[in-house]
Amino acid sequence: MAIQNTAAAASLSNQLQTFFSKQLLERQIQLLQMEQFAEKTPYPTKSGSDKKIKFFRFDNPSISKIVTLTDGTTPTGGNDERDLTLSTVEATLQFWGSSIVLSDQLLAVELFNHLAQATKQLGEDAALFADTLCHRALVLDSTDSTAGTTAVNTAAYTRFAQHGTNGTTFATSTAANASMTAIDLLDAATALKISRAPKLRDGYVLVAPPQITRDLMNDDDFLRVSSYSKPEAIYKGEVGRLFGVNVIETTNALSFGTVVSGGANTESTATGPVHAAVLLGGQAFGVPHLTSIAANGSPFAPKVTVLDAPDKSDRYGQRTIVSFKSAFTAKALNSAFYRVIFSKTNYS
Repeated sequence: MAIQNTAAAASLSNQLQTFFSKQLLERQIQLLQMEQFAEKTPYPTKSGSDKKIKFFRFDNPSISKIVTLTDGTTPTGGNDERDLTLSTVEATLQFWGSSIVLSDQLLAVELFNHLAQATKQLGEDAALFADTLCHRALVLDSTDSTAGTTAVNTAAYTRFAQHGTNGTTFATSTAANASMTAIDLLDAATALKISRAPKLRDGYVLVAPPQITRDLMNDDDFLRVSSYSKPEAIYKGEVGRLFGVNVIETTNALSFGTVVSGGANTESTATGPVHAAVLLGGQAFGVPHLTSIAANGSPFAPKVTVLDAPDKSDRYGQRTIVSFKSAFTAKALNSAFYRVIFSKTNYS
């Protein structure tokens, strides 16, 4: 009797193995946008500093000390003279870092290039961290790493979609009655104009998550980026414009369970999560950094170090350590120059 040998024969199964595709699948990479709108201040090393940087601002224009002049008479000095007033905003640099340890045996038998992947991974982690600090500095007025559990008190820079500055009514509203509308964006931009916030290029910029940009793009007046007459002027991540405000899409934005009278917190709610979008004018926030530590002077492109030589702690050279270190902070410079718009969404 003839025996038929097949691919699934148990007697031949030892030669069969799973084929590994070396084409890596795509990962969920965050859309990071905050860096391009920051006031960047290089911070020199070897300067004897205490890791702090001060931003200075003179007083706003005023007509209170302008006096009527009488022919041939010099006004008496004193109360009628204008004083120069200088205010400051102070930020403290923090050092941040992370590392990945690879064993020599892993590197010897690896299918993928783990050293290259570790370098890429740490660079992405560092950029995500810096972008997160920027967003928290504006939304929470803090760069606390545990900011996800921190309440946001209602402040001058806070607005609530379809409810203006009324967070109490917003908290109990349905998603449809608390999602962002074109009027919300117009009102927030108007608030910046009233506050005389400087513009970025020729207008203001909204940085918002996709759920919020979706609600705005549904408006008939929304001008999609594909319709621009000057494509060279498009911001990174820009999806369109509404009432002269450039709308930028990010996936790295804080969201909260609900908003109560005191502000935003992480409580669950039946009406859906609350998203924090940021409307920015010029010099809304600053990002000082040590120029000799961050590659290209930017913590969003940090220098990654590879240690692969034997030393006293690793006499046999069994470990390769990939690490990055960055000196960075983010600081809100003027609350009059930005607005945080809390909104729910019609997306489901």
